[in-house]
Amino acid sequence: MQSTPSSADPDPTGPRSISRGAVVALVVVSLAVPAAILGVILTRDDSASTASTTTDSTVPAPRRARIGKVAPDFVLPALDGTRVKLSSYRGRPVVLTFFASWCHPCEEDMPVLEKAQLEAGNRIAVIGVNYQDIASDTRDFVNRLGVTFPTLVEDTAENPVAKRYDVHAMPDTVFIDAEGVVRNRLYGTVTTDDLKKALHALLEQTDASSTPG
Repeated sequence: MQSTPSSADPDPTGPRSISRGAVVALVVVSLAVPAAILGVILTRDDSASTASTTTDSTVPAPRRARIGKVAPDFVLPALDGTRVKLSSYRGRPVVLTFFASWCHPCEEDMPVLEKAQLEAGNRIAVIGVNYQDIASDTRDFVNRLGVTFPTLVEDTAENPVAKRYDVHAMPDTVFIDAEGVVRNRLYGTVTTDDLKKALHALLEQTDASSTPG
């Protein structure tokens, strides 16, 4: 006679009980996996950050432009493909201007700076850095104005050089002496006379410092 299963007999087809050890192991694994993923993400972010600070297209030193202080150094590509380093101009004053093709006052300032460069020759170096502008528009802009001094292309998304120089309005022109120290700065729209006076003062200062006492 076939026996019938009692209610106390375990049902082989029903759910199996999970031991306490298995539960603990499952919790440990569930915590370990996200932690490992987070570690990989942080490592990648750290590597990317390190790479961004060691490329020569950004300003390497953690300082900002201040009058009376050494100007932050940088390397940026020019429109002709050459790479220009600010500190390579040590020994003569530099006029560093931030401009944009969409900046109407820049259309007046750039020709004045071009004329000053031509008249002063090797006594000064004029350098332009585009700001929140694309290279093709910058190229058309400087070609239309007949600008021949180096015009450099900044990263339009991050603008690391402009950030170090606290650039917010166009045009923005920084006057740096032969020792690399920032001596003057003209913000926004300025007159031709203002630019000429600042250039004259920079050249006079340079000549005075180079004259034996």
